[in-house]
Amino acid sequence: MRPLDGIVILDLTRFLPGAVATMSLASFGAEVIKIERPGSGDPARHVEGAAWLFEETNRGKKSIALNLKDERGKQLFSKLASTADIVIESFRPNVMTRLGIGYEHLSSLNERLIYAALSGYGQSGPYAELAGHDINYIAMSGLLQLISPADGIPVIPEIQLADVAAGSLQIVIGILLGLQEREKTGRGQRVDVSMVGGMTDLLALPLAALRARGCVLKRGKELLSGAYACYNVYRAKDDRWLAVGALEPKFWANLCRHLQCEELIADQFSSEPRQCHMKQKLACIFMARTAEEWFTLLRDQDCCVTPLRTLREAVADGQFKKEVPSIGLARTAGVVAQGPAPLIGEHSWEVLERYGVSRPELQALQDSEVIQASKKRSPPEKA
Repeated sequence: MRPLDGIVILDLTRFLPGAVATMSLASFGAEVIKIERPGSGDPARHVEGAAWLFEETNRGKKSIALNLKDERGKQLFSKLASTADIVIESFRPNVMTRLGIGYEHLSSLNERLIYAALSGYGQSGPYAELAGHDINYIAMSGLLQLISPADGIPVIPEIQLADVAAGSLQIVIGILLGLQEREKTGRGQRVDVSMVGGMTDLLALPLAALRARGCVLKRGKELLSGAYACYNVYRAKDDRWLAVGALEPKFWANLCRHLQCEELIADQFSSEPRQCHMKQKLACIFMARTAEEWFTLLRDQDCCVTPLRTLREAVADGQFKKEVPSIGLARTAGVVAQGPAPLIGEHSWEVLERYGVSRPELQALQDSEVIQASKKRSPPEKA
């Protein structure tokens, strides 16, 4: 038994944010049915050099290829939505309404429906119709400027902060809140998440500083951005790096004692130039051993010192287990789906038959290109 067993999701999203969101929900039991365009399907299938990303984020889902511009396709989608628990889409505002299958229409068919809309800039406002991707959202939210050098070229992060942290995770929270409220009232509702607006939690510290002090954080000059010796990075003997997060006084005291520089304890939050001198002293000390030697020496000393690992090293260390969701539940644990992502329309007949569409009707719909049905993959031959 998993928390979302029996929950049916119709997934109209494209690319990464929606795929990660519905993958998370599928890991805890939800049945995710991708609604794709006949022929091409989700554009994420065709991103040059990154087709593996679609496979990684769509395992265990089902696929229906359905032409939503055809009246019969809209009717079929409405039929599916009339008993589904969740519809999630990532189109620009009002696309679904213009198609005639927006929230108002679908909720009139199914008052228990949770309708989740994931967008870049929200459903209204001056930027609502703008196209965008992660780089645009972190640029417009102010985050890209905050994580880039003060005097230099902006640094594009290797991870999709807005897409996943501000998009995928926020829409999952919204959907789960909608399901919880439905348990009390029996009614669904609309859930709206914009990836720029979803940056609020990621920007909690700089936003608080701006509101309280009336000024923005200065890169490298703040408590958590390298201003203090107790919260910084240091090069080790092997040219690898160490991250020191000894922020609380007890951790700082433990570190100073083990590094035999107790005289620095009282000056943890002193001003410049003392901080510069303290950083220099720690830098000299850490150059005496390799990063892993320091980790071995300090890991059990309660002083928050860790090596900077590569992603490959972190995986080898067991930090990310492919078959285990990032959220652990003691009684109703989730399981990340294994195996390949679905082919375009692989489950069209299977799902639509379940909703009462006969095989002759399905064949006629396929012949007229309202639906597409791909043959299932053949099981691998036994050795």
